[in-house]
Amino acid sequence: MAISQDNLQSIREEYEDHPLELSQLRSNPVEQFEYWFSQALEAEAMEPNAMVLATSKIDTPKARYVLFKGIEDGGLIFHTHYESAKAKEIKTNNAVAAVIYWREIHRQVRIEGQVEKASKEISDNYFYTRPRGGQLSAIASPQSQIIESRKVIEEKIKDLDKEYGESKINRPDNWGGYLIKPTAWEFWQGRKNRTHDRFRYENADSKWTISRLAP
Repeated sequence: MAISQDNLQSIREEYEDHPLELSQLRSNPVEQFEYWFSQALEAEAMEPNAMVLATSKIDTPKARYVLFKGIEDGGLIFHTHYESAKAKEIKTNNAVAAVIYWREIHRQVRIEGQVEKASKEISDNYFYTRPRGGQLSAIASPQSQIIESRKVIEEKIKDLDKEYGESKINRPDNWGGYLIKPTAWEFWQGRKNRTHDRFRYENADSKWTISRLAP
């Protein structure tokens, strides 16, 4: 079916009317995020840690989903290949933005900040929790590079599986974690008639200020 304006205009979901007031917010955005995340888990939100990550060298922004895998030092952790497209963009420009959306409870969190490599300990700890297949794929895949076919990766994984046998698979140096250190957070609560509640936290002189934004 072709996409038309009529098709798109007929798609509309009315949100439940759960208000979000300043008095309900924690003074620290990390604590507020953890509280909302716990509610997303209770609501059985689908992939609640799925996060859109936007990066840009200068004028070519790119976005993709990653999975945030923890909170450390007031920031969000995700893991990837250090030679991937996103990693190269981060190396050139470490300013990033991220969005997490929980459809089931009509909530969105936006994050802006700088990103840096996570510690080796954080990267190692997460790598060793991955299934064996995920560990092998982290080594086998030259992430973001052009390949001839999927078979190239499948064969490489098979070869590595035979090579390692029952041995422990060590995390490769070119794969690991990043830490987003936020300078701003926005908490968005969907409301009826598109009169959404929005609050923005900004960091000034190591203190968080909170402002209400128009929907």
